[in-house]
Order: sequence, then structure tokens, then C-alpha cells
Amino acid sequence: MSVLPCDAMLRIEAGSWRDYRALAEHHYRSGSPFAPTAIYAMRHDALDAAARFTGAAARPTLVGVLVMTRPQLGCTLRDHATGGRYRGLKRSEAADLLNAEVRAIARVVLDPRYRGLGLAVRLVKHALAHADTPYVEALAAMGRVNPFFERAGMVRYEAPPRLADARLLDALAEENWPHTLLACPRLFAARLSELEQVRRAWIESELRRWHRSAAFMARGEAEGVSLDEVIRLARDRLLLRCVYYLHHDPQRGAS
Repeated sequence: MSVLPCDAMLRIEAGSWRDYRALAEHHYRSGSPFAPTAIYAMRHDALDAAARFTGAAARPTLVGVLVMTRPQLGCTLRDHATGGRYRGLKRSEAADLLNAEVRAIARVVLDPRYRGLGLAVRLVKHALAHADTPYVEALAAMGRVNPFFERAGMVRYEAPPRLADARLLDALAEENWPHTLLACPRLFAARLSELEQVRRAWIESELRRWHRSAAFMARGEAEGVSLDEVIRLARDRLLLRCVYYLHHDPQRGAS
């Protein structure tokens, strides 16, 4: 259950690797970000019952953490978003220019008790305001489900869907189902079971047609895959595909 903090008790400050490690288990990606350049920690200075009774100072609770790093060298969507600014250069020249102009938001992690309150947006806005490069980028596998980077002012870019993906999404749209319904395979399957037989058979057919294309399977081979597995694969391929975000402030550094 989310705890609504008082704004006056929330602060964002320079954090440490220890802050990140304290919340790392709550992020959907395993492993640690490489070569961090800045870490911001959000803390909640709240008085517990004992402190209010004794007059002791507030004990800060770590609410969230944001980690910025140097950018990866190759990124097709960055080339698209920047008009090919870093394309066509020698590898060493591209690396020098990227490191001078771009920082990446590699992790945004919140304590689960504080999710759903817009605090991730606040962390990202703080990072953008304190960046020392004209470009700040982010890649998010959950961007379609929780677009908080966009709410913080970053621009979204993504590769166009494959024809098979677009066909399946169009089929779901015919039923007025948002594609985010795939985020919960159990709920998706329940909604599917509620359809009249003809409509259910059509959606199942479209799911299996998409699956054969996505898994590179022949019809006979794909028939042995359960519908639940097909729905989970559709969730992973259509919702967890990385979305690229970019923020450009030409007044920072050389642009």
C-alpha cells in the first residue's frame, strides 16, 4: 500500500552506491549499471511515533534512487532521435563526442511502499535539471506500461512494430482491448473466455498466427504450445520491448 508523504519531508540529494544497492532488488532488471556518473537519492524525513513523543530528530527513509551513467556506444534509436549526429564517425571520435554530450538514466528504483505517487517523475525531473550534458537518454523495457519518462519531459522514440505485431494489436483494438491488457496474462485469458465463441476463436487464431511468426515455428510445431504460453510471449514481445527516451537542452554544454 502506498504511503502518501508530505512534500516538505521529501528531499533529493546526491546519493551513493550504497543507496542504490539498498533498493536494487526492487528493479525489474538484474545486474548493476556500469560506470555511474551520478546517483540521486530521494529521502523522506518522517517522524515515527517514538520520535514525536521523545522530541528526537526525524529519521530519513530512503524512498527512491536514480543512477546516471555514460551512454552505450551503439543505439539505432539514438541515431534516429538525434538525426544521425553520432553516426559515421570513427569509433573513438563517436565515443568522445557521446561522452561529452550524453548521459544515460540507467536505473530509477522506488521503495514499493512509495510507488504510484509520481515520485519517479520527480526524480527524473531532478536529474534532467542537474545534468551537465545537452542530451540525457533512457531505455526502458516498461515504457509502454509506465511512461513516467514522458511525464518528466523526455521525448519517446520507438521502432515501428513488425507487420505481425501490428496485425495482432489491430485485432485487439477491434475488441476495444488496450494492448496493456497483455501485462496480466491471467486477466487477458479471462477476458478472452468471456467473448462469444466466434469472436474468441478469431482472437485465438490471431494470437497463434502471431506466435508462429514471432517464434519462427511451423503450424504443426506451434500447435503443441499452450495458449497461456502464447499470451505470455505476446506480453514479453509487445510490452517489454525497449522504448528510447531523449531530453535535449541545447543550453547545456556543446551541442
